Amino acid sequence: MDLTTPYLPATLRALAREERRGRRTPRLTEGGWPTWDRFRGRLGLGAFVELLLEDAAVTQPLPFAWRRVLGASVTTLALSDDDARAALTDAAARRDDDGDPSAYMAAQAQLLGLGQRLAFHELRRLQPHHRVLELPGTGGRLAQFVVGDQPGIFFHDVFRVACATPSELALAGIAAVECGVVGEPPIDLDPDLEKARATGGAFSHVFGLRPDKGGRFSRESLLQWFPSADVVLV
Repeated sequence: MDLTTPYLPATLRALAREERRGRRTPRLTEGGWPTWDRFRGRLGLGAFVELLLEDAAVTQPLPFAWRRVLGASVTTLALSDDDARAALTDAAARRDDDGDPSAYMAAQAQLLGLGQRLAFHELRRLQPHHRVLELPGTGGRLAQFVVGDQPGIFFHDVFRVACATPSELALAGIAAVECGVVGEPPIDLDPDLEKARATGGAFSHVFGLRPDKGGRFSRESLLQWFPSADVVLV
């Protein structure tokens, strides 16, 4: 799947939301982009988009390090000025993104093709000492919900999110940004759980998607790999 089209609006919307919340200096949401105009020289708006993402990736590599998400073969976003202007303008105007975090994450998931309805109410209450593996298929949405719903639980300390596809990697990065994670997030491209399984009994809980909703793993196989974990499939 060519993720370039959904990846750009999703990450630009995440960046705009951060700027409007005061967690980043306004650049994308700066009316008319005067800062960009002062030093752009002959560069077009496509370069502005790339620089915005590269600057954000310094402190939050996922989802903003677009080469990492899209793959090494994508060496440029190759945006025309018109396409870049449309993407920037749409992200800056998305005031509907400024509300409830769960609704915002659901909209981002839908955009990235991961819009399954999740039974969040089935997730366990956690303690700060717990360690949770989120399975491929949900792109960090379970972690984001728990962090927002349960005070004292932090994404970086409690969760590790395994992803199977670039779209999941992007969404998990957006979830980490939403939870305020700075630096390298606990997110892996680990479709078969080889990395997670190598940690042995490191996880107290395993959260994921049920097979009938598209989940990749049965409860039985997960209990074989993580026998001491509480496995919850929603």
